[in-house]
Amino acid sequence: MPGFDLKQIKRNDQGILGAGILFLLLSFFVPFYGVSYSGPGGFGGSASVTAWHSYGFLGVLLILIAVGIVAARVFGNASLPTLPLGPNVLVVALSGLGTLLLLLRGFTYKTASGGGYSVGLKWGAYVIFILAIAIVVFAFMNFRASGEKMAWDATAMNKAPAAGGTPPAPYPPQGAAPSYPPASEPPTSYPPSGTADPGAPGV
Repeated sequence: MPGFDLKQIKRNDQGILGAGILFLLLSFFVPFYGVSYSGPGGFGGSASVTAWHSYGFLGVLLILIAVGIVAARVFGNASLPTLPLGPNVLVVALSGLGTLLLLLRGFTYKTASGGGYSVGLKWGAYVIFILAIAIVVFAFMNFRASGEKMAWDATAMNKAPAAGGTPPAPYPPQGAAPSYPPASEPPTSYPPSGTADPGAPGV
């Protein structure tokens, strides 16, 4: 990219992007889970699936979205819309959830061996796991360095209003007895204006 200095990229962002590119490429090609068979006379074979299989697909997708957010911020200077989570928290959450789904999918596959065959995770699965965990670690270090707060953090939830902003109106005190007008009393009687006193003699 003309005019862009790669040295300006933060080390943690470099780690996320580097591991993310390898993760993307290997997720399409390396064997994640499969079966191998070897018979007499050197006869044998194998079959496997990539990480884009079963609900591992969702895990891979979440990790790549997290890497994409970092890439958009670094290379495109893009900003996310206003969210309850900061961008670094979001990257940690997406990559962490994606890695968890991948690990669950990988270690809940059936495994077996014997009689010249074996079924289970392939070497590619462990490479994928290492890269996914590396992305989470770099994302977490980015979050720690940024000073962002979690959405449920009290210091983030109860921030003072910005300068020039109007503080929210306080709620009325709870439990106070409602005030009603006093019970009706007989109205005060006044003599009608302009009427002569019947007991007074006329002039």
